[in-house]
Amino acid sequence: MKKLLAMLLALVMVLSFAACGTPAEPEEPSEPEVPTEPEEPTEPEVELTYVEEKAAEIAALVEKYAAPESAEAGWNPYVEQAILDFCETYGGTENAYVVFDFDNTTSIFDVEEQLAVYQLQVMAFAFTPEEISDILFTEIGDHDEDRTDLGYGNGSYADWVADIAAAYEYLYTTYGPFDADGLDEAGQAEIQADPMWAEFATKMRAMYDLVYDAESPAVAYPWVLYWFTGMTEQEVYDLAAASHEYYGKVETSSVLWETAGEGTKVGPVSYEWTSGTGVSEQLQWLYKTLDEADIDVWVCSASAIDPIRAAVDVYGLHDYVTGVIAMARTLDENGKYVNSYDYETGYGWMIVDGEWVKDNLALGAQTQGVGKVEAINAAIMPKYNGVGPLACFMDSTGDWNFCTEYENTKLVINFNRANRKVTDGGGISTVIALYQRDYLGYTDLATANAAGDTYYVLQGRQENGLRGLLASDYTLRLGKEELLLTRSEDHMAMLNYMIENELTTKEAINLFTVKTNAEDAVIGIKHGCVSEYAGYKNIK
Repeated sequence: MKKLLAMLLALVMVLSFAACGTPAEPEEPSEPEVPTEPEEPTEPEVELTYVEEKAAEIAALVEKYAAPESAEAGWNPYVEQAILDFCETYGGTENAYVVFDFDNTTSIFDVEEQLAVYQLQVMAFAFTPEEISDILFTEIGDHDEDRTDLGYGNGSYADWVADIAAAYEYLYTTYGPFDADGLDEAGQAEIQADPMWAEFATKMRAMYDLVYDAESPAVAYPWVLYWFTGMTEQEVYDLAAASHEYYGKVETSSVLWETAGEGTKVGPVSYEWTSGTGVSEQLQWLYKTLDEADIDVWVCSASAIDPIRAAVDVYGLHDYVTGVIAMARTLDENGKYVNSYDYETGYGWMIVDGEWVKDNLALGAQTQGVGKVEAINAAIMPKYNGVGPLACFMDSTGDWNFCTEYENTKLVINFNRANRKVTDGGGISTVIALYQRDYLGYTDLATANAAGDTYYVLQGRQENGLRGLLASDYTLRLGKEELLLTRSEDHMAMLNYMIENELTTKEAINLFTVKTNAEDAVIGIKHGCVSEYAGYKNIK
């Protein structure tokens, strides 16, 4: 942002000199005119892009949203007031319930991704070397297509699986057999001292990101859950609870895993991951406050159902949660998971008289993206006479549909990760929140709701130390020294367009939600987070 402002200031100075010229000198006696050669034709002016034409306006917005030097721990005052107003206005009303995303919304950082690391560290696996290849190939694309260009390592899926399977067989034979309980501390220390453990763990974890980049969330999100193949629901719950307990007490840091890669098909691979996750005291207060206001609290997560139930319990939310819906895998006749997603009999869980009880309404969808809407419609709305959630809580594209499509939703809180592009629902929601507050004049819940709109607000967070929220729109990202509001000036270009064209919330969301390339975009920048969109408040 500073660089952009400096460039614009330099441009203004150049234009000023050009307009003013230099001080006039006393006129000399004129010489007789000498015929001059005709001037060369000038080059036609190059048409400026939208962003170049509007650079001054964007710079003004950047300056308006310049980061404060610091922010105290706690709630953004706008957000806290919105929560209190929401509870007072809608608490105890008929069909009153809310829906939270979990990873990076309820929790800071992703509990499922943290669990994947923990599972590798303790070697908690319930399948044999003979089974691992079939598990890792589940539902992914062409096994032989070269994936080197994605930047994780050389070769195809077949090469990755061959390296991982060979490492697993060696570890299983040398230190195994493994089971759902994992190794004790001494066993972990022994196996992690062997370079073959780094070969296995690094490539398993990196392959998850490779599958995500090469395929889609619909393939990658279930894929990492197939690591639980052979375990029961309780075994996955227990494993996850141990991960949550451990990493909830760890200060945030970045950890690098590396392999030697000698004699392998993929070659050397490195993977950096974030250590530390958990639920802040502010979110515990929010769940409790909603429950005390007689508002039912639901969680809808793209993580697996058992790890989310465990997180609700470990992080002090059990007494305030009505139910959880999340990713469901198929159980065999012995009650053990197989490597298949369960669309037909995958259920959520409810807390009844203090105990977890499996629900009887099938989800019928993956609980990510538009699938969250489908799952809410199938498994939650029938309990509330077909009415949608009154408030929703989000951080990313995976939440954007359920946070924008219900007609009766009054409040959406976006937990600002400050790294979301305008091609992500979290980035678009950030701009909508700023536009509503600073330009539509929605400084409280009542004003937005009276206009027929959902009230979008932005909540900053502290990603360092033991993690928490900040009393600001701004976020202090892991390892950063400066508070950040957005990822780039692209957000300011989007905001500027909304201001200049005086868009309504509905017009802004409908315009900027659908994916478009830069050539077709009204702001000359690629934007949008979904390929198809039913529309703002389309679910009546």
